[in-house]
Amino acid sequence: MSRPTLADIARELGVSKMTVSRALRGGKHVSGELRDRIVKTAAQLGYQPDPEIAKLMTHMRRVRKAASPRTLAFIWAEREPGEIAKSSWSQQLVLGAHRQAKKLGFQLEEFHLESRGMTARRLSGILEARGVPGFILSPLVSRSRGHVSMAWEKFSSVVIGLGFARPQLHRVHHHHYLGMMTALRMLKKQRYKRIGFYCGSTINERMFRAWSASFLAHHPMTDPGKLLALRKTTSRADFLKWLDVAKPDVVIDAGHVVKNWLEAVPKNRRPRHITLAWRSDEPKVAGIDQKAGVLGAAAVDLLVTQYQQNERGVPDSPKIVMTEGVWRTAHD
Repeated sequence: MSRPTLADIARELGVSKMTVSRALRGGKHVSGELRDRIVKTAAQLGYQPDPEIAKLMTHMRRVRKAASPRTLAFIWAEREPGEIAKSSWSQQLVLGAHRQAKKLGFQLEEFHLESRGMTARRLSGILEARGVPGFILSPLVSRSRGHVSMAWEKFSSVVIGLGFARPQLHRVHHHHYLGMMTALRMLKKQRYKRIGFYCGSTINERMFRAWSASFLAHHPMTDPGKLLALRKTTSRADFLKWLDVAKPDVVIDAGHVVKNWLEAVPKNRRPRHITLAWRSDEPKVAGIDQKAGVLGAAAVDLLVTQYQQNERGVPDSPKIVMTEGVWRTAHD
């Protein structure tokens, strides 16, 4: 004979199983008379609670009431707080990460490797002592193939961007090749042909030359070599000299570096400016919105998946997740 259940008691009295459960737990939302009837019926049927289930339910109720969200870390590898506050891209990136972490039941705390006295090893110790199981590492901006010496074996981790050289880790980055292709196609639709690209070589190398490869592959001209300018050191003088030689009708820029330089060019000879890193605070410049918030959210998704699967350390098969941007037209 099977042991009586809450459902058997509820059926006997014509009440819900939840009401029976609350009464046997001494819940406040059941009248004294009904509670007495439920307890009496349970005794008559020989009901006994399963101790393992009772233990599990007690634990779950305590967790819901008392536990705070698990903390994950967002580590700024290079930029100081002042620089981050001035960068709309960085602000969108970390805001997207914060929102996704909260949505998944976590909280995100920011740390800065550029803080005085901070090192990667020291920060690893801080995170371990505080029980932080994983972190997101921000893009390496100043170096094309740099590295950071965290205690990788102790954490789940995700790197944003392709600038990090070693070890090989899970990473997320904007689909730069597709971004350049989209920009060229939009300009081609507007009947531009002499489209130039002026960029520092470090940032292009950081993404395995995705921008320059896409520029050469999708340019409307068959031989756009003279319109491609990748410089180890960019300067206003070099840019203006290149303009005189290449004579582009449009200049694609990795950011907004050339915006002020173009003001030195007479309006009747000034090429149009397009950016591969569109910013909401520069609406007059059309280009590719990398949607940094989506990138930050994708990093959290990848990190939480590792945490839930108890994956730590350097992965055997690193994943690369790419996010797409969108074309933004210029607005006054």
